[in-house]
Amino acid sequence: MQIKTKGIVLKVQDYNENDKLLAVLTEDRGVIYAYASGARRMKSALSTVSSQLCYGEFVFFKNRDKYTVDSAESERLFFGIRKDLDSLAYASYFCELCLSAANPEEEAKDILRLLLNTLHMLENKKVHPAMLKAIFEFRLMSLIGYAPDLIACSECGEFEKAAYWFDTQSGSAVCTDCRPNGANGEVLLSKAAFLGARHIVYAPMEQLFSFRIGENSLIELSVAAEKYAVTQMDKVFPTLEFLNSIRTF
Repeated sequence: MQIKTKGIVLKVQDYNENDKLLAVLTEDRGVIYAYASGARRMKSALSTVSSQLCYGEFVFFKNRDKYTVDSAESERLFFGIRKDLDSLAYASYFCELCLSAANPEEEAKDILRLLLNTLHMLENKKVHPAMLKAIFEFRLMSLIGYAPDLIACSECGEFEKAAYWFDTQSGSAVCTDCRPNGANGEVLLSKAAFLGARHIVYAPMEQLFSFRIGENSLIELSVAAEKYAVTQMDKVFPTLEFLNSIRTF
């Protein structure tokens, strides 16, 4: 059976002397693991499209549970990200998150759109990378069913207090008036950081990247989003460990 769909390459592995194994995030079938025959050869028609961050239209052939790439036409390669180590580290982490979040054989159009928009912002340096990371983590968790409850304090119902404790286990928030001291697994968010997190979770995609906060609030937001994503996914991400070793905050 032949399948044509749009997608982006999340991961590439060499497979024997001539071939590659690709993990492709697709619109309508989630993550597809497909063999690209001859892709390791320089003159292969699949050599360019068989690289991480290549976005385009792929034609797969499915035989039982095995996919192979029949052909592909690239539409965007994100060269600006590839030539910058910091940007590539962020992008690789986003890809690894998608590998864990998107299910095979399930529609993933919203996840793909989020990744493409985030990579566009990263390549064009329109938004601080730490902000993009927090946006991607919180929004991706929301898309896969782990949306935190950030409308208001879970105890008093107030939605614009000076600060909140965010629980990275439950995804709920309690204002500091109701709980002066935080508990294990909670992150303190200033009002600006809390409103930023709320925007990420509930804003339409067209407005997702439109807000800005100060550096201190961004650090708080970044810590909360990362801890929440790692806690919900219950997984160690090697790309995140590398990213944290090279980024300033």
